[in-house]
Amino acid sequence: MRKTITIRGIVGFVICLIIMYTTDSGIPGIQKYDPNFRLLDMQFNYDAEVVYNTFEKIGNSGREAYQNFLLLDFVFIFCFLITMLVITAKVFSYPRTRTFFVWICVLRALFDILENILLLVMLNSYPLFNYLLATMCSWITTLKFVALYAWILGIIIRFIKSACSIQQNKP
Repeated sequence: MRKTITIRGIVGFVICLIIMYTTDSGIPGIQKYDPNFRLLDMQFNYDAEVVYNTFEKIGNSGREAYQNFLLLDFVFIFCFLITMLVITAKVFSYPRTRTFFVWICVLRALFDILENILLLVMLNSYPLFNYLLATMCSWITTLKFVALYAWILGIIIRFIKSACSIQQNKP
């Protein structure tokens, strides 16, 4: 059962990336309405004006495409979480350290889910626009990236420690 979930999660992660970055259901589909479109949730930090201008530039059809993209992104979040947990289980052998990084993975996913929900709420209510909600969304995006970077940093540190211990054990 665990192996099946692992395989489906990793394969789903790759399939989602392909769809999101190469098809009309992804970024290319939204860029038809604004060639300079950049995903808000892939920017470390932005302000409410960037959100408003993004929504304005892509127009009604682009906003609809963005909403559909965000629905696909929920599948991506789940698959990416599984992928992160699989990597975490392989990299971190100490239970406390592993548990810490599992929570980092879960937090990253929760921030991503909350970010998508806020973006969907704002897209659905457009042209009414809530600057406070847009600002909150930006902060949540930043927290998502902080969690992701903390996880990546932990993996890098673990690999460096492993490399150093292997080097010390050589005759």
